[in-house]
Amino acid sequence: MRSKNTAHYSTIVNFVNKYFDDIGRSPSTREIESGTGISRPTVQRYLRELCERGEIEYDGHRGIITDYMRGATEGTSRVLMGNSIPCGMLNEVCDAELESIRMPTALIGNGDFFLLRARGNSMINAGIDDGDLVLIKRCERVREGRIAAFLYDNSETTLKRFKQDKNAIYLIPENDEMEPIVIRGNNRERLIIQGEAIMVMKDL
Repeated sequence: MRSKNTAHYSTIVNFVNKYFDDIGRSPSTREIESGTGISRPTVQRYLRELCERGEIEYDGHRGIITDYMRGATEGTSRVLMGNSIPCGMLNEVCDAELESIRMPTALIGNGDFFLLRARGNSMINAGIDDGDLVLIKRCERVREGRIAAFLYDNSETTLKRFKQDKNAIYLIPENDEMEPIVIRGNNRERLIIQGEAIMVMKDL
């Protein structure tokens, strides 16, 4: 029978809770191993035992939920943090997803969200300045006249106001010195709506 180090229980749970506070999600067993010095097979065994005792939820992979995490996430929604999105011409996607945070559901509502930092000045008349954080709600369709994040040809992104007619899609800047991006014909099928902009956060 393998001996147990009862201190491992609290070490693992405390690490999971701190990781959640710092990163916004539960860690993988590899991340727990790296952060605690406890071998991964031992981490997995103790997590299963904690789950059997009803002290955590654990799906055998990254999905660990502790009592602390349940309390911390009540009334909040998870928001993925990206890096930046161009507010200008279509630009290459070059920034990977970084981490996640939680925001009050009473403030942003329910849904799947991500935050992007605006880059450029094409949306300044809409109050979106270079460096502002823009909250995007994921969706596949967006209403006429709304501001949204777009992905073109799986490689280029931009933040623009959406308009269309039977001939073309127009990605409209909010800057009097800039012209719309016009996408016509079969090229319209290469444009994907990533989500609608619903909130802007900026430094004062």
